[in-house]
Amino acid sequence: MSLNRRQFLAASLSLATLPLASPAWSAAKRLGAGARAPVILSAGWDGDEAWCAGTLAQPGAALPARGHVLIPDPQRYGEAIVVTRRPGYFLARIDWRRGKLLQRYELEDERNLVGHAVFSHDGKQLITAETDERTGAGRLAIRDARSFKRLEEYPSHGVGPHEILWLDRNTLAVANGGILTLPETGRYKRNIERMDPSLVLIDGRDGGLLQEYRLPDSKLSIRHLAVTRDGTLGAALQNEGSNNSPMLAILREGEFRYADSSPELCQGMRGYAASLAAQDNRFLMPCPTGNLLTEWDSEGRPTAQRALPRVFGAAALNGEWLASGEGGELWRLAPGLALQHTEQYPHHWDNHLSVVS
Repeated sequence: MSLNRRQFLAASLSLATLPLASPAWSAAKRLGAGARAPVILSAGWDGDEAWCAGTLAQPGAALPARGHVLIPDPQRYGEAIVVTRRPGYFLARIDWRRGKLLQRYELEDERNLVGHAVFSHDGKQLITAETDERTGAGRLAIRDARSFKRLEEYPSHGVGPHEILWLDRNTLAVANGGILTLPETGRYKRNIERMDPSLVLIDGRDGGLLQEYRLPDSKLSIRHLAVTRDGTLGAALQNEGSNNSPMLAILREGEFRYADSSPELCQGMRGYAASLAAQDNRFLMPCPTGNLLTEWDSEGRPTAQRALPRVFGAAALNGEWLASGEGGELWRLAPGLALQHTEQYPHHWDNHLSVVS
């Protein structure tokens, strides 16, 4: 990325606080006196297409570019890290209680973020998924969680890493989407005919490759991850080929395979899964281009579907499912996708929901 572009991002930064949305129906009324109510976070944008991040009621931290996911800081209640959308060039820290941007860190030259990160177990480091713009290789950068300075790094063992999560104390799962983008062409996908998506398990202590898995269709980009109580790892997919394909794969008992998807369900999902959440032994997966929310068990069997407009975010809270829509909706659903409650906000929500409990 050129210096002019970085200067433009810096110049465009605004600390203006956005108007508050109407109060949300909250789990707080089910809590005892003095208990801390769960808080739901998301990135999004307002009616003037100004990028923002924070709680649903107060997404007032203004951003110079689009955020992708918010990660609550385990050591600093009230703060969260914003990871920008691919290709992203800054990390941000926000105070979601006050709706304020606290810190912005511009990435080193020749690097870009691809949307996701995870904290170390002690909360002192932040591991970010990145692309080396000189080679196109995926990297996992280990950064100081406070300053964001890079301390060391590991290979992602693939191209286009996206979501990363801890499977256990020492094992990181990485979704290598297989899609190459470079700064001179922005989000243009340069290698669709040569895509090589993979799901890899990495030793979080030294970055060594432990396992590597691939699906038969190389045009199914592996994007988002979640793990159920019984240890099944789910992978939400995005199709760069035909729309009539499964959008969920599972790693279970050492086998990486497609979830059971009928032709009708494949057609309904329309080739795009936006996020993935897990609760007990079930997955929740929104498919916004198909206006469809789907639920699955950990053996890969579909258990429910519900039509919802442009549904993107997914999370679990107190035995309920949460799903967010691009139109500003937050839906609360019971397992089995029975709709319990709908909230409406004046902001447009991005791909992911995060819960602070």
